[in-house]
Amino acid sequence: MKNFIYVFILLLTVNLLVPSVYHYIYSETGDTLYSSDGETPSQTSVSDNNSSENTKFTLYNLETGTTDEIELIPFLIGSAACEMPASYEKEAIKAQMIACHSYYLYCQENDVPDDSINLSYDERNMQKYASAERLKEFWGNGFEENYNMFLQCAEDVRDIIVTYNGNAALTAYYAVSCGTTQSSEKEWGTPLDYLIPVESPYDALSDDYLKIKTYSVQEMYDRFMLNFAGLELDMEHPEEWIGEINYNQSGYVDTVKINKSKIRGKDFREYFELKSCCFMIFYQDNAFSIATKGYGHGVGMSQFGANRLAMEGKDFREILQHYYPGTKTEYV
Repeated sequence: MKNFIYVFILLLTVNLLVPSVYHYIYSETGDTLYSSDGETPSQTSVSDNNSSENTKFTLYNLETGTTDEIELIPFLIGSAACEMPASYEKEAIKAQMIACHSYYLYCQENDVPDDSINLSYDERNMQKYASAERLKEFWGNGFEENYNMFLQCAEDVRDIIVTYNGNAALTAYYAVSCGTTQSSEKEWGTPLDYLIPVESPYDALSDDYLKIKTYSVQEMYDRFMLNFAGLELDMEHPEEWIGEINYNQSGYVDTVKINKSKIRGKDFREYFELKSCCFMIFYQDNAFSIATKGYGHGVGMSQFGANRLAMEGKDFREILQHYYPGTKTEYV
């Protein structure tokens, strides 16, 4: 276990140093951290005949089993409030609102396999959308100040979405990356030109960046047997269970070799309830330790990274261009 602790401390130290190095490099060279095609974000409308004034968002309420229609401003406030804390920078919150708006339109306009899930909400658990009444409970004494701030952000970006080739983009998002985002093709099997790996080094500063979970040999065996059919594991030699781990270019796990079988990294993450698909596995002292980096699927915008970019002075357009390279922010 001592060896693992040394490795863990080394990883933590290196990852904490990375953002400082990036900050130094970019401040010295004058280069921007975000990706851009060198063009100013478009100020033209996707359609001059469309207006957001009467826009309503149809969401399935998982609590009541009903379909609700929500107006634009409440949707932007309630969806972003479920995704980002009120302590985040305004430009990051604006970026999140636009991402929620664009994501909804993409799911509505395209044949998304799980659109019934994507277009649903559960405000009891602050998932996808929460009404002003729920936010009063959630924010408590800070409700008025927080709501007014979110309201101003929503008014500022109410007519703006992220587009690619003139259509709403699939603006995926999550909490914290492993330091680099990953492509939609690696995670979902569907390549999209704007959902590709980009750097997000400041994520190493998040409290959720580096986590460790420990399992006894019996716990590990039970989870393998329950979730992965056909595995043959020798209880006398658990040190031989974990074989080669293959990582993609972003550092997320493609496959893990368990004895003679290969398991997808995303399946391993699900069955072992890991925060991320970027993980390492150690065996020592009759126990398994799994260290993860990041929190979420890693495709698209890191919310923590977006906030750090906002703290560096980037506006919502620059944030969105960084995490969705090649897209435009346009008026609807």
